[in-house]
Amino acid sequence: MRAILAMLAAATAFAQIDDRSTEHKSYAGVHELVIDNIRGDIEVTASTGASVEVEIGKTLSARSQDRLAIAKKEISLAERREGGLLELMVDGPFRCHCSDNSINFHGDQLYSFNYRFKISVPKNISLDLRTVNSSDIRVQGTAGDFRISNVNGGIEMRDVEGSGSVHTVNGGVKVTFARNPAGATSFKSVNGTLDVAFPAGLNADVRMKTMNGGMYTDFPVSAVPVAASQPEHRDGKLLWRSNRMTAVRIGSGGPELSFETLNGEVLIRNREK
Repeated sequence: MRAILAMLAAATAFAQIDDRSTEHKSYAGVHELVIDNIRGDIEVTASTGASVEVEIGKTLSARSQDRLAIAKKEISLAERREGGLLELMVDGPFRCHCSDNSINFHGDQLYSFNYRFKISVPKNISLDLRTVNSSDIRVQGTAGDFRISNVNGGIEMRDVEGSGSVHTVNGGVKVTFARNPAGATSFKSVNGTLDVAFPAGLNADVRMKTMNGGMYTDFPVSAVPVAASQPEHRDGKLLWRSNRMTAVRIGSGGPELSFETLNGEVLIRNREK
């Protein structure tokens, strides 16, 4: 019995304490939105309104009140505004505060944290969305250009326009376009399928690569030769490296669309079929 009581006391001593809060922010005149998150989902939906409406859910977790107090001191949401540019960045001791705001976790943390962004934006806004762990990114109905980046989580975009990049590492990419991209656009993952649907009438030059998976499209295609790579000079010899990309032309050709994954399929769909 004493042993059981001791175990229960130890478990209680290390029980997780959560501090949860929700905050709403409103911004007018934003044309470019940057969300730089670390842990947690980002959800963006286009609206008919002219302002950016942000609902921020924050959870701090620790094994003691003292650790939780440190989390409250160290974790914050930094805001930067310049004209029509708005950046919201989850900040803490893991940031180097150098030119690229790179992240470096040193050993175990005294606490954990999670930020969840649910955002309503004007339709034509440009998006730069980033997150790292325990996270998914979802975008609905926007028409501006985009740069979407994740590490451990998937990315889903529905009925979007514009062009840009959609990259993750451990997760799938699923995108449905309401209008075909007018500029170069890339889709990447390491461990995940790339499933992208375009309206009929797509004209594009497509480059695809996967190591462990298939590559499929229901658009009619024609072959396009892959440009030769430039040789390297090594020990008095010339060395060529192959990027093993498959190139095809859809329709009459146009903006370059690149699809690259390691473990997953590449699916290029006609959304009207």
